[in-house]
Amino acid sequence: MQIDAGNIIEVKKLGYRVRNRKILHNLNFAIGRGEAFVITGPSGSGKTILAEILAGNVLSTEGQVWFDENFEALMVSQQDRFVTASGIRVSYYSQRYESLNEEGIPTLTEYLHRTVPGIQPENFLNILKELEIESLAKRKILSLSNGERKRVQIAEALLQNPNVLILDQPFTGLDVQSREILVRILERQKKSGISLVIISDEFHIPPFTDYVLSLALNGESQLVRKENFQHSKQDYLNIALRANHEFLSEIAEVQSPSHLVVQMKDVTISYRGEKVLQNISWTVLSGDRWLLYGPNGAGKTTLLSLVSADNPQGYSNDIVLFDRKRGSGESIWEIKKKIGFVSPELHHYFLRRKSIYKPAAGEVVSYNGLSCLDVVLSGLKDEVGFTTLRSKLEVELARKWMYLMGLEHLEKTSFLQSSLGEQRNILLVRALVKSPELLILDEPCQGMDYVQIQHFISLLDLICSVQHTTLIYVTHRAEEIPACITHELALEKGCVVKNSPLKGN
Repeated sequence: MQIDAGNIIEVKKLGYRVRNRKILHNLNFAIGRGEAFVITGPSGSGKTILAEILAGNVLSTEGQVWFDENFEALMVSQQDRFVTASGIRVSYYSQRYESLNEEGIPTLTEYLHRTVPGIQPENFLNILKELEIESLAKRKILSLSNGERKRVQIAEALLQNPNVLILDQPFTGLDVQSREILVRILERQKKSGISLVIISDEFHIPPFTDYVLSLALNGESQLVRKENFQHSKQDYLNIALRANHEFLSEIAEVQSPSHLVVQMKDVTISYRGEKVLQNISWTVLSGDRWLLYGPNGAGKTTLLSLVSADNPQGYSNDIVLFDRKRGSGESIWEIKKKIGFVSPELHHYFLRRKSIYKPAAGEVVSYNGLSCLDVVLSGLKDEVGFTTLRSKLEVELARKWMYLMGLEHLEKTSFLQSSLGEQRNILLVRALVKSPELLILDEPCQGMDYVQIQHFISLLDLICSVQHTTLIYVTHRAEEIPACITHELALEKGCVVKNSPLKGN
């Protein structure tokens, strides 16, 4: 079939089914040349699989998709593959910091020249400047922050000159300034004639959007022009808060809290002579709930790597964790036992798709064999990408935490086959399952829809009140900040620019 001259993609009665579950239902639309087409909807509604179909990477199970004969699409996924590209065989999560200075890990420049051969020098420099990452050209890609990594993904895509650019949640993890920069860049690409397909939450739809396709879990969809789109805030999942003081007290482990959870005095971290953190002094007492914020590249990820005992430079600085000075004989596992942790970077390590060993199976199995319940259980011993044998009591504990988050239906589902929003929720349960003394939540709501975010924040406030949990919480979005926060620490260019209690505390 020949499509209309003004279109680059046409879709008729498109559907997609996985086993007995139908995800996409009877979709009909066209995307014109130079148009910006946004796909939105709750987690699990099929946004990413639709984008993969439009990119030509996946075949629909129902209906038809027609592409223009000059169709050249490139998809930018929500998760990067920098770990795989670096060739690291990480056996434990903290090993990534021990490898940052290894010669085998590519710099940003080396990575882009490997993945996009034949780059014109002038075009290369222009793209780096547009994305404001030219200063990072010599940095190792694994040392980049989440926001910086996203911009490298975008640069990799733009350097290949597609006429259709498909982006899965490109604004996730970006601070306000970085989002504004990316909006300007994408708008220029649209004006140059590139068609844009963007997966976005409904509150960050770019102003240059032409059409919005809103998907729903019940199979209904709505296609409207951008000016006619209205925020729904509908109760996608209809999950009531299932936790209460008695229930949380029943499943929480009793821990003897430390007095001094974190203390840093004039901490400085450098990589190859470049200072990432400078003269950081910070004290976190038991029961404090800190908001940690700052622009992409401010040093937040590196600071958290010191708190989680992952960064080996912690031994050469004046740092106390859980009442013990670093390097005084404590093991990294003694520290991690007290910490529940989730971050976009950790998510990358659960998506490596390597073979794993499952003791319950007694053999090496495909990573697809790791269920969502397995991932939750792995949090009990800080395992990444595998899980050892667990007792019946531990399994029951994990099931109760999944119930609290409304995820019990995913117990036997392959982690890789669940949606990205569901994966991020499962990793949150993994952080909560051992009722840690300290919760480190780095952009915990990425990939969640509106209702999931509200549900999680309500649960977090309740957990902190019941369990006297100490919290370090990172986000770029004010609407995701829980009410339990008592203090704030702001970083900029590796330095502390604010360190104080919130007003009223």
